[in-house]
Amino acid sequence: MSVDVLFIINGLGLGNSTRCHAIIQKLKSLGATVGLVTSGNGLWYFKDQDIVDSIDEINSLYYKKKGSQISIAGTLSSIPDFIRIWRCNAKRIGKILDRLTPKVVVTDSEYTFWPIKARKIPMAALNNADVVVDSYWRYDTPRDIAAQFFAVETPDYFFHKTVLDTVLSPSLDPGVPTRHKKIFRVGPIVREGYVPAPYNPQVKRVVVMLSGSQFRSPVSFHKRDYPFTIDVIGRDKPEDDPVINNVTYHGQLLDNYDALKGADLIVVNGGFSAISEAFFMRIPMIVLPIGRHAEQWMNGRVIESLGVGKLSTLEHMESALFQAVDEIEEYRAAYGKLKKIPDGAMESACKIMDMTK
Repeated sequence: MSVDVLFIINGLGLGNSTRCHAIIQKLKSLGATVGLVTSGNGLWYFKDQDIVDSIDEINSLYYKKKGSQISIAGTLSSIPDFIRIWRCNAKRIGKILDRLTPKVVVTDSEYTFWPIKARKIPMAALNNADVVVDSYWRYDTPRDIAAQFFAVETPDYFFHKTVLDTVLSPSLDPGVPTRHKKIFRVGPIVREGYVPAPYNPQVKRVVVMLSGSQFRSPVSFHKRDYPFTIDVIGRDKPEDDPVINNVTYHGQLLDNYDALKGADLIVVNGGFSAISEAFFMRIPMIVLPIGRHAEQWMNGRVIESLGVGKLSTLEHMESALFQAVDEIEEYRAAYGKLKKIPDGAMESACKIMDMTK
């Protein structure tokens, strides 16, 4: 068997899988055959879907954590284990490449490149570290994200512009310049079927959509009652928390669209894929970045700069929630002033198809 495009996706979080899924949907509509190599959450996400022509498993890289925050020191101390994972993955990927003979390989947060380069297969990557780098120097940034920015995001940017043939870099803000000739700017990447949410004059429903990774924020609610319903996606109800009127926990979902389509306001961790889907649906949002995570803080800062939501912290979530309810019409008006949001999934698929030729 052979495929036109092989995706190699890190399975640490769900965002890598959902945005690759969106591009795969467009590639299939263009007649491409698609193979998939992934791990962890990626396997869970794609296991019951028939959109790809083959699925293979590899090991996943990871962040170390301290509490619910990233531990940069712990992550750097794991470099010997990362090298072992890379070597193991390289052997597996080499065998997969020989079996599937793809015309193009697309990676998402997966850095095992040498088997692909050795076979002289064109490589593209989904990566917007250049946007993070640009934003870091554009905004006043908190000190606690500096370690992750310089230890992870900056090397990530240099890796992709050096090693990859093409970098597909999505951005919510079309005004962010590309920083290298290999970088191809695309719009938000969103799965098929996502459309703007209906307008409600009052906030009747809030959705709290937490990260699909191990770093999801441990949100909790302290009031006995709320004047709107709250649906928490991505977390089961903590055993020690009391039952609160109008608050329902749903655990992790494959597709959040049904949960989002009736939302008047969303509270979301700062993962780019989750923010992109809410942004595409024009839902006002509160962004709660995972602690010490530069990219997630930047994503929240961009949402705030566009006027469609606010950046907050876990400690101030409830006060930010009620403030956002009071300011909801301002966020909706800001969405109305934005230009048409481009289809980043189709832009990416067309670029990948060009590479197959």
